[in-house]
Amino acid sequence: MKRTLEALMVLLAAVLLLGLMSRPAFAGDARPLHIADAVRLALANNLGLEVRRDEAEIALGAGEAARGEFDVRLEGEGSLGAKESAPYLPDGVEKEETAGVSLGASKKFITGTEVGVTWKNGRYSSTPASPLLDPAWSSGLSLTVRQPLLQGLGIERQTASLRAAETRSDAARELVGFEAANLAARVKAAYWNLFYAWQEKRVKELSLSLARKLSEETKERIAAGKLAKVDIHQPRSEVARREEGLISADRLIGLYEDELRLLVNAPVLGGPFVPADKPPTASLTLDADAVLKRALASRPDIRAAELELRAAGIESERAEDNLRPSLDMVGAVGQGGTDSSYADSLGDAVDNPETEWQAGLVLAMPLENSAAKGLRRQASAASRKAANSLALLRLEVEKSVRTTVRDVQLAQKAMDATAKTALATKKRLEAEEAKFAVGRATTLDVLTAQEAYAQALSYEKQSEVGYALALAELERIQGRVGEGLGL
Repeated sequence: MKRTLEALMVLLAAVLLLGLMSRPAFAGDARPLHIADAVRLALANNLGLEVRRDEAEIALGAGEAARGEFDVRLEGEGSLGAKESAPYLPDGVEKEETAGVSLGASKKFITGTEVGVTWKNGRYSSTPASPLLDPAWSSGLSLTVRQPLLQGLGIERQTASLRAAETRSDAARELVGFEAANLAARVKAAYWNLFYAWQEKRVKELSLSLARKLSEETKERIAAGKLAKVDIHQPRSEVARREEGLISADRLIGLYEDELRLLVNAPVLGGPFVPADKPPTASLTLDADAVLKRALASRPDIRAAELELRAAGIESERAEDNLRPSLDMVGAVGQGGTDSSYADSLGDAVDNPETEWQAGLVLAMPLENSAAKGLRRQASAASRKAANSLALLRLEVEKSVRTTVRDVQLAQKAMDATAKTALATKKRLEAEEAKFAVGRATTLDVLTAQEAYAQALSYEKQSEVGYALALAELERIQGRVGEGLGL
């Protein structure tokens, strides 16, 4: 009867210890960590995500640079010049001096029209002085216009570089979101693996405590003459073996903790992380078609691939346009004045202006046009590559959806099965302990039952973590970052 009570006390202690498994005892300066906090830390500090953000910033800079094609340009020029020569005629010019200042502004519009305004000022003098105007001052304002009529005609052709750059910038931002979703999934996986490592340690501690208890009971039964002295070796060797298992569990905790620290970019110094959350175990009914529809609609990498296809199409159209001849209409009009003083030249420019105008066509037609043909070949291949990449990505998503939905369903079944197995092995252990108390079972029988129970508990926790990992993958393949975490 006494042995039966002791066996029941051992089982009660085991139940209490298992109840604490979801709330690990923190040793020393160990820090409890919630999964939502781990994901937040990673999203804020992960270096891989920072690289993606930098790439998005680079793409944004490329878009800004492309807009520079339509910026207003201001230009200014100043010059001084002199020329000395032997005169060919009596009283001919021996020295000429010139000076000039010009200011201009130009702009290209999205229609392709280029407009420029230039204000020119100049001074001329000679030695000996000219009998006409010497010095002579000139001042004038001119307007120039250039409009493409073939190559580059239309807003779509003129904004092709800008639209392609902005589209790729949007794609780069989408890839930041995809990296964030992948990172969140990796953090969750590392978190639940660390949770499992801690649970595995608790199972090893329980297994060790049961082996030690059996060793003490065997010692007492040997002292009472109920067992032979050699019977003590088996439980003692099992205690040593299970102590080794506990060391391995500590090593596993360290490995998974290092993985989690790397993801959240946390310093190595400081207390160990101890998961404070339990893995989700609620059953989930999934519709694979609905999951696939959400994945195709919301995954950032698919949207990025679609944007890349659009950008490649824009560049392909521009490359096709570059094969056409260049025919531009050009025109210029201006007026100015010339007089012996600068003020008088300005007055003449208004009251008695010297006017000029010009209109014409400029045609350029490369005979071989190898550069444009090569760029078109590249752009066409890039467009086909983007289309094929998008199609391949969609196929991969469809495959991953089927696999993940199946994994979630199987993980739910595994949880049910391992829970039943754990209960059955617990009952078996209780039976073996009761039989050992009355001398109907050996230490080997009890140790075997203990090992089966510990292994069943480990499988049960492993199946729970496997379900949590499958759910994390389910969120990842749908492009979700912090589903259920309030992020």
